[in-house]
Amino acid sequence: MVHSASRVYHPKKKTLRLVFDYKASFKGTSLNNQLLKRPDLTNSLFGVLTRFTRQEPVALMTDIKAMFHQVKVSQKHVDFLHFIWWPNGDVTQNLIDYRMKVHLFGTTSSPSCANYALRRVAEDNKTHFKSEVMNTIQQNFYVADCLQSLVAEALQLVKNLTAPCSKGGFQLSKRMSISHAVLASIPGEHRLKATKELNLDNDHLAVERAHGLRLWVERRLRKAAVPE
Repeated sequence: MVHSASRVYHPKKKTLRLVFDYKASFKGTSLNNQLLKRPDLTNSLFGVLTRFTRQEPVALMTDIKAMFHQVKVSQKHVDFLHFIWWPNGDVTQNLIDYRMKVHLFGTTSSPSCANYALRRVAEDNKTHFKSEVMNTIQQNFYVADCLQSLVAEALQLVKNLTAPCSKGGFQLSKRMSISHAVLASIPGEHRLKATKELNLDNDHLAVERAHGLRLWVERRLRKAAVPE
């Protein structure tokens, strides 16, 4: 893999993301040219958003923390993901050959592999958890992001969704809901950052965007908004 010395900066995030250039061409090809991106197991974004906005009054959003990094690469394939770097970034030292053992953001194969792993979690645990929890994993995730709308059972789903995902090494984070009761049941460290310090008795819930959809969480209303 070609490792870029540059890092991606996001104005709303404190951390910098290291860049691996999987499209870098050498002798007419690149890593992404050689990786398989099928089968496409990603749910339709239109379908996920439609179910989210049309079904039930209580909205729940969450995502899987560093999803691709939770899925290991087969040992026989790690040589496709090797790169060289200096120990501790010290260019005066000898280069070391490293190999990534997990899937990475930006490789052609990562979405398919990660989605397979998530669906396999649901399949392997379908006899241990309620069908609505397994259906949520199968139908309401768009890659790492889960968008679900429910009625009164939202509280129970929040609790039940965590366990099967954890069995697959997937940690749910950035949880958000338009329901004060649901939000109050979520530990602050697992909530969306903007809601961690909210006084749920007084404060207006934050406005959060999800794949271009603006969710006005204080009102039980959802509407598509044109990006500013």
